[in-house]
Amino acid sequence: MGVGPDDGEPTATQPDAPLEAPAEAALLPSLGAQPGPIQPTDSFAAAGRKAMWVQVDRLLQREDAVRDPAQTDALKRYRVATRRLRAALRVFRDAYPRRETKAIRAGLSDLADTLGAVRDLDVRLDEVDRWVREADAGTEAAIAPLRRNLKAQRQAAAAALGRKLDSRGHRRLINALVTFVTTIDPDVAPHAGTPDRATRDRAGSSVWAAYEQVRAYAAIVRWADMATLHGLRIDAKRLRYTVEFLGNVLGPEKDWLIERLVALQDHLGALNDATLAVAAVRSFLGDHHATLSPEERAAAISYLGDRERELARLRRGVGRAWRPVVGVTFARRMARVVVSRPLA
Repeated sequence: MGVGPDDGEPTATQPDAPLEAPAEAALLPSLGAQPGPIQPTDSFAAAGRKAMWVQVDRLLQREDAVRDPAQTDALKRYRVATRRLRAALRVFRDAYPRRETKAIRAGLSDLADTLGAVRDLDVRLDEVDRWVREADAGTEAAIAPLRRNLKAQRQAAAAALGRKLDSRGHRRLINALVTFVTTIDPDVAPHAGTPDRATRDRAGSSVWAAYEQVRAYAAIVRWADMATLHGLRIDAKRLRYTVEFLGNVLGPEKDWLIERLVALQDHLGALNDATLAVAAVRSFLGDHHATLSPEERAAAISYLGDRERELARLRRGVGRAWRPVVGVTFARRMARVVVSRPLA
């Protein structure tokens, strides 16, 4: 599932400003002191734990707020934190035995699906409200059946999320995440043969491998279907997160790369939102056409037309967001990013 971009979310390696402590905070496991930024000499395992520590901290800060239906921003940021945790597990996966992360990866995937069901409906409701504000008088009453339908789906999805968050499985996941990111990796004594590679030695290959996944779409993006474009969005986001995680080890032009990746991600996210909105309204009309008044049907059809026009506009504009990422300038700047820092 996909919804809009993570606008306003702090960078992947910086902690949020402290939130007011919830009443039940004492029941949550403690992370202790933040381990500090990733250093070039860190082992890849230590770098991964540092990157994930920030995201686990964000989950803990919002563990209670995410249960409140009114706090949609808390849910959005909680979901982004789960995305970044999953991305970090992928970026640093070679540093950990599979058995050490298998249960965490499965738990985060399941949690992300449940969060996504709620967040998608928040976006659908926001889109309807935006359209109503710009529409003629009387539209709000006519579109009310569609909004009630989306609201009921949102309440059901939120109830499922609440059960997930209150489950023993979720508690085990949170405890496992805290244990994982606070584990101290043992120092490796000097030994003969090929030395273990520090983060500075692996950053370049990690970033470039993620870019290769994005660059592979060059041959098909012009005629790609929506599922393929959604896959491009995911891979672009993974590249962005990789650059953000390893930012302290990369050259200063990383911010330029991130800006282009965010623009592509935002465009493809809006495209995905419009696709989901069209599907939702078509489903509603198919299921409820006979029970709607002429005014209600006309309002839903008018809104459907608005979303279809937006979908077509965004589909035509994919190239403008894609070309800055796939061009030679981007590749050259990325090459400078991965080699420009000293080996100190």
